Amino acid sequence: MRWRALVVAAVAGLLVLLSGGPAMAKGADRATISGPGMAGPIVLGGDGAAGEPGSGGDLATLAEGSGLFLAMFGADGGQRLTQSQPTGALGPRYELAYRVPDGSPDPSTVTQDLYPEAAGGPVTYTRAGQQVFGSTTTGGWYRAPANFPALLAKLGVPGVTARVASAAAPSAPAAAAPTVRESRPAGYWIFLGAATLVVFAVGSAVLVRRRVAHAGRSAGRSAAAG
Repeated sequence: MRWRALVVAAVAGLLVLLSGGPAMAKGADRATISGPGMAGPIVLGGDGAAGEPGSGGDLATLAEGSGLFLAMFGADGGQRLTQSQPTGALGPRYELAYRVPDGSPDPSTVTQDLYPEAAGGPVTYTRAGQQVFGSTTTGGWYRAPANFPALLAKLGVPGVTARVASAAAPSAPAAAAPTVRESRPAGYWIFLGAATLVVFAVGSAVLVRRRVAHAGRSAGRSAAAG
């Protein structure tokens, strides 16, 4: 029975890892926007909502549109942060602060500079070296997708003018948000590999134990028959 319990526990732990439970969440659970012209900060989440890639909702859309996942996990296909500042005026600067549960005693905070009225559309800048998921952020600039200004206007960011927000109006085709591949920190894969080895080792031990017990019973029956 003890061996069976070990197998069940190991398999359950592996399933938790594969399902990406709360401890391995990859997105922010809260975002705070602050800057000029605001009576107070705009806060999204903070109630258990996870802003993970493709999960929908304003928090996830904000994180994808600002390039948060690219900053935390690196380039994804053709999407990446750039080192060159965009040409043209940037306009007023706002701050995006994301709270990211990453398994550390206290959630990490990743901040970005947001320029909603930049020439050519909103851009963000992420400072390199911010600690998250046992690693550090990639630094650089990111041009937000065409549907990003409409989200900022909806959230009440005063730096978004009607001219900028209209770029994502229904009458104009809006570019799809970049597809962000779910990335796992290196520690995740190490832990997953270790859990797999534990399941394999426990399963092998149970099989050997059963074979030995079966051989013992067979030997006992033969001796009794003799």
